[in-house]
Amino acid sequence: MAATYSILPSLQLIDEGQSLQTMIHTTGVINGTLLYWVISGTNITAADFSAGGLSGQARVVTDATGMDMIMLSHTLANDLTTEGNETFQIKLFTDAARTKPVGTPATVTINDKSKTPAPVPTYGITPSAASLNEGAILTTTVQTTNVAVGTVLYWALSGTGITAADRSSHPGDRSRCRRPSASRCRRDRSR
Repeated sequence: MAATYSILPSLQLIDEGQSLQTMIHTTGVINGTLLYWVISGTNITAADFSAGGLSGQARVVTDATGMDMIMLSHTLANDLTTEGNETFQIKLFTDAARTKPVGTPATVTINDKSKTPAPVPTYGITPSAASLNEGAILTTTVQTTNVAVGTVLYWALSGTGITAADRSSHPGDRSRCRRPSASRCRRDRSR
């Protein structure tokens, strides 16, 4: 009888974080025969798995039902990085150099459900002076990171004894500004 090899993953579409069991079913292969396997695919690395390797070897065993087989176990890493779906193949070989393939490679697609965390926006406010005389102009610069161009920012003056009478109108003085491309929002005010 000619030897046959079937690579049978438990899932063909798997979510990150799930476990994958792969049964390699053989016929006409002597119990105890050493076989070699490898997992490969575009951008597939060891980091894609939290358990199980990218290659290994195992001996054919006969289970209680008389089936000759090898079982492989892997767990996909839930890496919290948006990569899109990735596909890998499980291949089987009869030699350690992995130059003599047997069976048809099995294909599994990783369903990427993780999302790369959004960058946290930051805001900094820098006044042109810590104190100033009445009638002087105060320029305040708002610096941002991870804030979309065109985002409207709102501001207000406050402090002990500060009222609307403490400031005079100045061209461009308003209670909001739109973040331009330079990550800054400037407001000039007379006091």
